[in-house]
Amino acid sequence: MMTAMRLLLLTISLAAACRAEIAQDSPAAAPTPKSEELTVAILDFAANTPGQPELGKQIGDVLTVMLSSQAGFRLVDRAVLSRTLQEQELNLSGVVETSQAIKIGKLVGARILVVGKAFALGKQLMITAKLIGTETSLVDGVIAKGPLDADVGELLMELSQKVAERLRTAGLRLVAQDDATLDPLPALKKALAGRKKPVIAVVIMEEHITRRRAAVPDPAVETEFKLLLRECGFEIRDVPQNELVGFVGAGKKDGFTWPRGLGGVDVVIVGKAYSEFAARIGNLISCTARAEINVISRSSGKIVMADRSTDRAVDLSENIAGKKALQKSGRVLGLRVLEYFEKNLPPTGAGT
Repeated sequence: MMTAMRLLLLTISLAAACRAEIAQDSPAAAPTPKSEELTVAILDFAANTPGQPELGKQIGDVLTVMLSSQAGFRLVDRAVLSRTLQEQELNLSGVVETSQAIKIGKLVGARILVVGKAFALGKQLMITAKLIGTETSLVDGVIAKGPLDADVGELLMELSQKVAERLRTAGLRLVAQDDATLDPLPALKKALAGRKKPVIAVVIMEEHITRRRAAVPDPAVETEFKLLLRECGFEIRDVPQNELVGFVGAGKKDGFTWPRGLGGVDVVIVGKAYSEFAARIGNLISCTARAEINVISRSSGKIVMADRSTDRAVDLSENIAGKKALQKSGRVLGLRVLEYFEKNLPPTGAGT
């Protein structure tokens, strides 16, 4: 059975070995770019190996030290993780259901959750690790194995290296990336090319709900909408926002008149969005955002599309986390609006 001192020495030696490997690494195994840094949470492993009751916790501790010493990964503090799970009365170790992994990931701001178990199978000791994308429910895994009398430290070293390598090669596939390979924007841009498009005005009121409100609002949802629409060839008409704030706030009512600033605009996209603090896990801050929009045809005065989205993001800064969450909501809704236009605008060459 590992003593606490032996575990400490093993952890220190593994971290030192890891740093040495990074310093001598080849270009093919270059660190993950900062923009692709993955937030990872590691639970205690389940273990039923005789004579080693603390093995499951030790595996989690060693994996955390190993990954935290490598570039490209941001590890959730395990003490904070354990306290959060206890408060929520969630499973603290071992094999968890994917749905529970998603809940844990949202609570602690982790995009990937690492769980696993150690067990004897015949004459071999098996240690398996499962990597769960908490935003996508996608799963990957690795395994380390050896004889029952194998040096557990060597097995943990092997497992840690495999987990780190798998996170580098498959981690971005497991998470929901903003610029994912299956981004629908290129296909929408192609489908909308050459079509006669309406002139659009976008006004989405936005705020971050906090005790200290930002002095100058930064409309992340509105900005994301405009970027997407311009990318697909739409003309965006800049309108005096102060003239439209009351219009957006009051909503479209019977007998209303369009503000003068909307002259020459065919479609008006209006809405409201807000973000707020959700949770603090260690030095990470999670914020939740919700955006709601109406797409209104000026010729008919009718709402042709209405939608909403709720999203979450994590960062070291509350304001940045809030803006990232709002940006996600803006992208989700912006893509849905583009899909609406792709289905409803006359095809290329058709009459207006």
